[in-house]
Amino acid sequence: MSDKLNLEAALQRMEEIVEHLERDDLELDEALKLFDEGMALIKDAERKLSESEGRLKQILIDREGRERQADLDLSE
Repeated sequence: MSDKLNLEAALQRMEEIVEHLERDDLELDEALKLFDEGMALIKDAERKLSESEGRLKQILIDREGRERQADLDLSE
């Protein structure tokens, strides 16, 4: 399930899971299922963020015409 969600939807689902886990009337089995789902969503989100970081590399050409990679500066 988590591999089909985009990052925003995964974060939304994690918020829902936290809300459910904070309830006092939740059965232990259901709480464990929600916890497992949340951990899978976190793992998937971390993977997606790591992949996105890799895509934010920018190819630059130095003065001699050689290509080099540099981190994309998003602060500008």
